[in-house]
Amino acid sequence: MNDRESKLLAVQQADFVLYDAALFLDTHPECVGALEFYKNAKLAYQQAAAEYEGQYGPLSRRSANGSTCWNWLSQPMPWEKEA
Repeated sequence: MNDRESKLLAVQQADFVLYDAALFLDTHPECVGALEFYKNAKLAYQQAAAEYEGQYGPLSRRSANGSTCWNWLSQPMPWEKEA
């Protein structure tokens, strides 16, 4: 596994944890521990995504922020394997 794949895997894992925590909060909205867990999971996701995007480009259109051109299509898509 190369560095890009490793960073993308970290984003995917953090996203899964964040989504799962949100599902738990849907059924336990007053659980303070779960809310704290969600906040930490959100930070972990944001950090993993920022690390990936800083090196390999945006993960989605929402994070495209090219200063001189639209950078969403300038890099291979995150799911594309390099040949």
